[in-house]
Amino acid sequence: MANESHYIIRGGESGAERLHVLGRVMWPASLAVLGRAGLAPGMDVLDLGCGSGDMTLEIARVAGANGRVVGIDMDAGVLAEAKRASEGSGLPIEWRQGRIEEVDEDGAFDLVYARFLLSHLPDPRDALRRMCRAVRPFSRVVVEDIDISAHVHWPPSAAFRRYVELYTATALARGADPGIGPRLPALLIDAGLEDVEVAVSMPVFRQGEGKTVARITLSNIAESAIAVGLTCREEIDRLLGDLAGHEADPRSIQSTAQVFQVIGRRPLTELDTAGV
Repeated sequence: MANESHYIIRGGESGAERLHVLGRVMWPASLAVLGRAGLAPGMDVLDLGCGSGDMTLEIARVAGANGRVVGIDMDAGVLAEAKRASEGSGLPIEWRQGRIEEVDEDGAFDLVYARFLLSHLPDPRDALRRMCRAVRPFSRVVVEDIDISAHVHWPPSAAFRRYVELYTATALARGADPGIGPRLPALLIDAGLEDVEVAVSMPVFRQGEGKTVARITLSNIAESAIAVGLTCREEIDRLLGDLAGHEADPRSIQSTAQVFQVIGRRPLTELDTAGV
């Protein structure tokens, strides 16, 4: 959803595969926060920055045949993956290609959701204003996003630390905020939302595809990191090899970045009652 000059992660087929992995790794925690926000059958839900659509499909399964789910993303490549994944599901999903700056819904949804979107945006406040406007009064906005500086890994790995450094520096160089997680509650309050709740999720893995997230993310930010002059292809290749070695150690652990999960409720305002 972010402007391409700010979004640092490769899109298209390669980017979609990373998103599929991330979706499978994160969906239990994400479904839990959506459940706390009241996701239920029959709801109209907007998923902003839906990527390859993994969470959109899970949301649609809960919303059911009487619900309506809209997934929006700027990347035509990953959106095509989302459409293919939903074919034959019978789920009521509308896929739209577009940018957050183009979202201009007004009270159209029972729940608006964005995961790993705001940390890529130069103006997350504007995005939240649009999200708040899109949700109906007394309904909820749910945001999940990262603090890239907070990871767990063992044994200590210089390659893992360098990956975090490169992600952070590349995002900052493009005007994004990879540490936005702790700011999210304040941002939702400033956007006018009430009853703001916050929780933190950070899955840790000893085996399985969750343990590959750091390596495949580094692979998908490599072009951006090189383009802004922070590294070179030789260093990237060496780091990828070192991270693969760390993954292969049956004694090692790796986590995702720390994910802040924030829920806010849109109040009823004078503008909402003006036409009543």
